[in-house]
Amino acid sequence: MSLTPAIKANIQGDVWPGLPKRFQSFLFFRVRNKTDFKSRLKTFIPKITTGQDACAMGEVMKKAQADARAAKRSAKLEPLPGINISFTSTGLEALGAFVSVEDQMYVKKDRKLSGIFRKKQLLGGLFEKGMFADLTGEGWDNPQELSKHYHPTSDNKRSIDGVILVTSSVKSDMINKISEVKQHFLAEEGEPLNPDTYRVSQDPSVEFTFTREGNVRPGIHKGKEHFGFKDGISQPLLEGWDDKVPQGKEPCATKPGMIVCGYDGDDMKQPSWVKDGSFLVFRDLQQLVPEFDEFMEENAKHAPFVQDHPKPGEKLAAYLMGRWKNGTPVDESPHDDSDESLFNSNNFDYGPVDQHDKCPFAAHTRKMRPRADLEHDHAVIIRRGIPYGEELTAEELAEKKSTVDRGLLFVCYQSDIRNGFNFLTTRWASNYNFPDRKNAFVAGTGPGIDAIVGQRLDHHPPRSIGLPDGKFPTEARMPLESWVIQRGGDYFFTPSIDALNNELTGPGIFDMEAIKRLREEAEDE
Repeated sequence: MSLTPAIKANIQGDVWPGLPKRFQSFLFFRVRNKTDFKSRLKTFIPKITTGQDACAMGEVMKKAQADARAAKRSAKLEPLPGINISFTSTGLEALGAFVSVEDQMYVKKDRKLSGIFRKKQLLGGLFEKGMFADLTGEGWDNPQELSKHYHPTSDNKRSIDGVILVTSSVKSDMINKISEVKQHFLAEEGEPLNPDTYRVSQDPSVEFTFTREGNVRPGIHKGKEHFGFKDGISQPLLEGWDDKVPQGKEPCATKPGMIVCGYDGDDMKQPSWVKDGSFLVFRDLQQLVPEFDEFMEENAKHAPFVQDHPKPGEKLAAYLMGRWKNGTPVDESPHDDSDESLFNSNNFDYGPVDQHDKCPFAAHTRKMRPRADLEHDHAVIIRRGIPYGEELTAEELAEKKSTVDRGLLFVCYQSDIRNGFNFLTTRWASNYNFPDRKNAFVAGTGPGIDAIVGQRLDHHPPRSIGLPDGKFPTEARMPLESWVIQRGGDYFFTPSIDALNNELTGPGIFDMEAIKRLREEAEDE
């Protein structure tokens, strides 16, 4: 597999280079009429925003910003709407493009079907299982904390077949696009294009089961998640695709195949139709902001490195995150966040790796991208999440308790869920002993858990993190509370435009009627 340039017109735009967005809706759906859905999906494809479209949007934004600087005014806000679509394994099954685990035993006994299965079946056991079965099965997610939307149906089937992403920089524009999407899949055939007055089909192709909406935070909070930290820093650069080249101690560029299927770095050996697709992980994360802030203020006095600092709570939070709230890496500036040149810096590597005086071994950013702690990145994702919920209320500030639901609609893309999101979440963030080979330098039960997203259920050891205290090995350790509640989500595949036009809306990769007959014959025996 050679390092080849991106086929921008064939990749959905949120995968790469990313859709510009101030507002975003996730329209989750279940397929009801498979034949009608496939037909309507075919005519929906031209509405999908490609990587080429997203690049053009980026140029529009650059020009608007340049014009604004020249005229010494604010840049004009362009709507720049975007639409992408992704499917769970059951959604692909409805399109004749995936054989469920229940049917695989029948398919493998049929010579013709088994040959097609070996050549065409999309690979990825976690994608097939879905997030609920994966993370509750592994013992990381607590089913009682998960939203009912992400639970299986009463007959233990996936409750989600797919999701349509709608984005825009103007909310009214996004609302109009959502109406157009719904009319496309729900309206009676032959209805005029009017999203306000159309009649819903008696046998609609899909059911839109629920919607999650996010928006960039307003004013001075723009670009920050609800805990107040600048988000989206340190995205992997794709080698040969992104214009920027890593400098100094910045992480090396990532092989494109670690994010997009079918390129250098993708070791999955997927069927050819999967090329230019990517696996999407959606994760609904509730953030307990007043509780987080109160913990920092109350516990800063127990942290040896914050003494005499003018804002001890902020410094403790920075050490747990790995960056100050304005983006300054604590590895480059452990005691001060005033140097504007460091606000978006990536020019650090956590060295020397046998010390954590500047950045705790288990700080969130170090857990998620260990840099010099490893020889190379082997678990990489591109993040495309967006905050949701209202800003803190006066009542919450006074009571120091969350009464409003807010958080992050986390989205990431990768070519392998097991080696991407799942690995980062379970083997790194929630593992007390990662980064590896640090136990000689920090006393207690290893470096500790990721204070932000690390998961520990009631039957796990208590949450804690090792902190620097000037000793060798360091002895300071802080018990942690949980401020991010995992509400669930699911695993999706975001296919290429070619796959949508051919394998997913054509005759079908698999003869689902033949598979159905095989199943019925086996059940009759």
